[in-house]
Amino acid sequence: MDATETTHSEHSSKPLLVSAGLAGLTIAVWAAAPTSFLLGYLCLLVSALIGLVMKTWLEVRARPQQPPLLELLLRLASDPELATLHASLADALKDVSSRTDPTFRKLALSRLNSIVADCALLAKGQVAFTSTESWRVVYEELLRSPGLHLYRSVAYVESAHYWQDGPGQQSTQLNLELHDEGTIRIERTAIIADHLWPASDLFPVDPLHSWLDQQHRYGIWLRLIRESALENDPELLCDFGIYGTRAVGMQTADPAGRTIRFLLDFNFAKIQEAETVWNRLAVYATSYRDLLDQQH
Repeated sequence: MDATETTHSEHSSKPLLVSAGLAGLTIAVWAAAPTSFLLGYLCLLVSALIGLVMKTWLEVRARPQQPPLLELLLRLASDPELATLHASLADALKDVSSRTDPTFRKLALSRLNSIVADCALLAKGQVAFTSTESWRVVYEELLRSPGLHLYRSVAYVESAHYWQDGPGQQSTQLNLELHDEGTIRIERTAIIADHLWPASDLFPVDPLHSWLDQQHRYGIWLRLIRESALENDPELLCDFGIYGTRAVGMQTADPAGRTIRFLLDFNFAKIQEAETVWNRLAVYATSYRDLLDQQH
């Protein structure tokens, strides 16, 4: 047995020896001492016990909290799916760390930093899609999800070909089908650049006008706003969709109307902010139905 084990054994046995000694002393006092001395002895013993309990409690409170890493591991252990991902990621990082090629390490660290940035977004309840139309898969999944009955969309249209490519047409068709089936109520506000909707024209130019008219014929409620009407409120120039009380999706498009970034946010505070913008836009909007009435 080495010195460390001997010391540990001694520390472990001390409480037992003290307890045994006190027990023996108490029995002896009880058997031989007068009642008054016995009561005084018991009061002294209880006081000592109370002091020991208080000292132990203060020592426990003074100890540092468990390490953050341990707390993290305990929390992950309660979520089996995340625990499995964490174990896989740890194994992958271990293998990456074993590689010494400087070019590989530079590329690996760059990619891992991107992954960390994505994880930071996920921690905030946000999912970002960049330079891709893959977000439309999630878009459809949300619109078809149980319990979603209202979808409000703000389309910031700077190109006549907005949503006119293949993925855009598929998303439009999905809107029409779901609204026509009564699965979901869809309302859309379109903010249209002035060169696409001249002040002298009742309707925007084609194919934008045809896109809007098709939605109206399927019963989707439409409101239109000329971009210039918001010159005093430029913060209202945005493109987003509100999925009931579940999430809000914010879209950034290129000059050709193709999506270059889509941010899906599941924070209720962001949904409320989007609803505030939606209500403010109503002040500037004209319903498509009113425009049709002016035509006759």
